[in-house]
Amino acid sequence: MRPIFVTGTGTDVGKTHILCAMLEAHRKAGGQARIMKPVISGFDPAQLNATDTIRLMRANGEDLTGEGVQAVSPWRFKAPLSPDMAAFQEGRELMIDTVTHWCLDRIDRAVPTVIEGAGGVMSPLATDGLNLDLIRELDARPILVAGAYLGAISHTLTALRVMDAKCTVIVNDFNAQPVSAIDTARSIQRFAPRADVRVFSGDAAGLVDLFAPVEAAAG
Repeated sequence: MRPIFVTGTGTDVGKTHILCAMLEAHRKAGGQARIMKPVISGFDPAQLNATDTIRLMRANGEDLTGEGVQAVSPWRFKAPLSPDMAAFQEGRELMIDTVTHWCLDRIDRAVPTVIEGAGGVMSPLATDGLNLDLIRELDARPILVAGAYLGAISHTLTALRVMDAKCTVIVNDFNAQPVSAIDTARSIQRFAPRADVRVFSGDAAGLVDLFAPVEAAAG
């Protein structure tokens, strides 16, 4: 079973919120999943419950322990910057091969393995690599979360271009303006017919099928 990689067109488009809703709906349907957010910046131990790592663990029904946090997010940086910049501020360096091998060692082929990136699809995840590089190295199925704001269509189509348009897009209906999320999704679909474009309006039950097994492509 190929892993799933959740990324976004940029920051603050709601990818963690939507992923948490999907994990909760998947659990209610009797499913299990393995989650990873290998690299996280803006991680403040003093505000632990507000961190993306804890939110994902809680949504997945995991024990909220220090060992659990380490197992989900081994690379944690305090500054709310791209991970390469946040690591530099702490005198640390993170290479994409290190993240890739860590993920490959932990992918569960029996249940959905869901990996959340840090920032947008073209954001640096390491000193020498982007979220896009990790998606490709893991042969992961990308889920791209987009907003419904002025400029969202361009941002989404640009992201789809670098991913060869083979992607599921979830348009977040939260605070959609000046165009509705449905109209935004229709426009994206018109210009990216190979993409699977959906709208999230608060209920993730219709997105649980994205956790269904899909095997690696031949060759």
